[in-house]
Amino acid sequence: MDKEGNPDNSYLTKTIIMIEINGDWIGYYTFNEKYGDWGKDRRVPFRVTFERGINEFIGRIFEEADYGGIDDDITIRGRQNGDEIEFEKHYAKEHFLDENFELVSLESDNPTIVYYKGKFDFIDNQFKGDWEIPLLHEDEDGVLHAGSDAGQWCIWREG
Repeated sequence: MDKEGNPDNSYLTKTIIMIEINGDWIGYYTFNEKYGDWGKDRRVPFRVTFERGINEFIGRIFEEADYGGIDDDITIRGRQNGDEIEFEKHYAKEHFLDENFELVSLESDNPTIVYYKGKFDFIDNQFKGDWEIPLLHEDEDGVLHAGSDAGQWCIWREG
């Protein structure tokens, strides 16, 4: 293993290690510094069930509202390439935090989509990565500005 916990495959230039993701995983997500004190040290636990195809998968995520999660019907679609994974988390509703960091949930033509990307850590036996929600903010002059909400996540096999 190298210092990042990856297998030392320096002698194999085209070896791909496929991590079996099918089944149940648990994990959490955190928030970046943009969230200030509200997001500092906040971990939102969730469960995910993957149904794997060939290099692609679908699934469902369950978040506990009592622990900071969002109570909604959440589906995922993604792809895997060896020890790398990326997926989109699709909420049924639009969700955002207001200026007081209170959750607002609305029926909408633009439900929230969160983009996840990560890599398997062979030392911790977890997928770890970053999430992002691309956003458009309108200023007082009506000009739209691109931005994003972001943070980190990790999952490990349940059981």
